[in-house]
Amino acid sequence: MYLTHDGILDHIGQSQILPYLKEYSKKTKVYLVSFEKSTNIELAEKLNKYIKHQNIHWVILKYHKSIFMKIIDVIKLFFISLYLTQKYDINLVHCRSYLPTIVIYYLNFFKKIKYIFDIRDFWADEGIEIKKYKFIYRYIKKIEGKLLRDSSHIVCLTEKGKKYIFNKYKNLLNNKNITVIPCGTNFDLFNKNNLKKNLRDKIYRDLNFRGKKILLYYGSLGDNYLIDKMIYFYKSLKSNDNKWIFFFIINNDIEILKRKLKHNGIYNKDFRIINSPRNHLPYYLSLVDLSIFYYREGMRSLGCSPTKLADLFAMNIPVVTSRLLGDMDKIINYDKNKSFLIDRVSRSKIIQKVNQIDFDKSCNKIRKNSSYFDYKNGVKKYINIYNELAK
Repeated sequence: MYLTHDGILDHIGQSQILPYLKEYSKKTKVYLVSFEKSTNIELAEKLNKYIKHQNIHWVILKYHKSIFMKIIDVIKLFFISLYLTQKYDINLVHCRSYLPTIVIYYLNFFKKIKYIFDIRDFWADEGIEIKKYKFIYRYIKKIEGKLLRDSSHIVCLTEKGKKYIFNKYKNLLNNKNITVIPCGTNFDLFNKNNLKKNLRDKIYRDLNFRGKKILLYYGSLGDNYLIDKMIYFYKSLKSNDNKWIFFFIINNDIEILKRKLKHNGIYNKDFRIINSPRNHLPYYLSLVDLSIFYYREGMRSLGCSPTKLADLFAMNIPVVTSRLLGDMDKIINYDKNKSFLIDRVSRSKIIQKVNQIDFDKSCNKIRKNSSYFDYKNGVKKYINIYNELAK
C-alpha cells in the first residue's frame, strides 16, 4: 500500500509517484491513498477509471492546506489504512513523508505492519523554521526518531540527508538500512528527439522568443524559494546582454510574481509566465538556454532533491544553483553537466560564468551524463526494497 498526502494530479504526483507505481503494479496489486485538491477531484475520478485497469486500487481523499485540517486528514487516513490493511491483508506500507508515516506508526499499536519511511525533505524542521503553529511541528520532530526507529526501511533524497539521520539517531537506528533515491524523471518524455517540430515551432512563435536568450525558473514559488536572488541574477545578465528574457513555468502565485518583477524594474517585454501540463513541459524546456534556482538555507534544503533538476538535465539544459541545496556540491560539475554553483551572486561572476556556458557548445552531453536521474533507476531501487521486505 502506498500513502501520500501529495496529490497524484499535482506536478509532484505526476512526476514522482504515479510513474513509479505504474511500474511496480506490473508485478503486484498496488493500493494507493492520496489527498487531491478540490479542483482536481473530478479529474482524479476520471483517471481512477483508467489506472484501476493497471492493477492500482486508488482511494481519493480531499486535500486540506490548513495544519489543523491536516490533523483531521491524519485521523481519516488512520481509519482508512486500518480498513484497507485488514480487508486486503496488507503487510507492507510505503509512507511518503511524515503524515502517512505518523498514521502507520500509531496503527502499529493495533496491528503490526512493516512500513517504509520515505522521508523526502525534512518537513518537521521546515515547519519549526518558517511555519505557524510551531508546537505541532515540534511534536512531530520530537517523535521523528521513533518514526525512523520503527520503520522497516528508510528512504531519503540526498546523501547529506542520510548522513544527518545517521548522526542524529545512530543510537536508535541500529544499522537500519537507509537508501538514497533522488528525484528522477521520465527520460522518454523529456527527450528533445521525441518532440513534434510543428508544435515546438508554434510555441516558439507564440512566446515571441526569436532572437532571444532564455533564462528559466521552473517549479513553485513560496517562502522556500529565493526569488529576489534570482531576479538579481537575471538583471545582471540583462545589463550585459539585452537579448535575455526571464521565462517562468510556475503553478502558483502568478500575480504576486508579476508585481514583484515590475517592482524590480522588469517589465512585460522582458519576461514570460506560463503554467503548463506535464506532457507539454518538454516543448517549453526545449527553448531554454539556462535555468536557475535558489532555495532558502535550512534543513529542508539539506534533504532536498529538486524534481526540476532531472527534467532540465534530461533536456540538456545547464543550471546555476547553490551548493547549500541538497547534494548539489557533488552533482554540479561543469565537465559533466555544464552547470555552476554560485552562492554569493555578484554581477561580474554571473556574467563570467554564463558567458562560459554560452560559448561552450557541448551542452548536448548533459543528458548522456545524467542517466542516474532516469526514474527507472529509482524504480529498481524501490522494487529491491519491496522484495527484501516481502521475504
